[in-house]
Amino acid sequence: MEEKSVSLLLSSEEDTFIAQTSEGSIKVGHHGYKPMELLLVALAGCSGVDVSSILRKKRQKVKSIKIDAIGKRRDEFPRVYESIKLIYTVVGENIDKKAVESAVKLSIDKYCSVYAMLSKAVSIDVEIQVWEEKE
Repeated sequence: MEEKSVSLLLSSEEDTFIAQTSEGSIKVGHHGYKPMELLLVALAGCSGVDVSSILRKKRQKVKSIKIDAIGKRRDEFPRVYESIKLIYTVVGENIDKKAVESAVKLSIDKYCSVYAMLSKAVSIDVEIQVWEEKE
């Protein structure tokens, strides 16, 4: 079993922590990254790494992948996300739309741990856009 850990220390800035991760430190809180935005970053990043890797293995000529993660939070506390929408935009040369759809499906159904956890608590909708770019 793999174990991960981060450490947070209150900074001198009001309601802000310095989070130490395996890759370095980031500010979290009032004067840093907002925790609920980081949740969207984690979701999009987790799936994005999967999709990029799968498309590379499928020998797709990807020029760029953009993932917009849009979360709608309720007004009452705790202000959890009631819904999240992921919009994948893949640009490349001779990109097979079915390959992109398959890569996203594999990510969200099998590989993305963040998606697996969040989808138990919130509705997540997915939209896929594929754009052709000539050299």
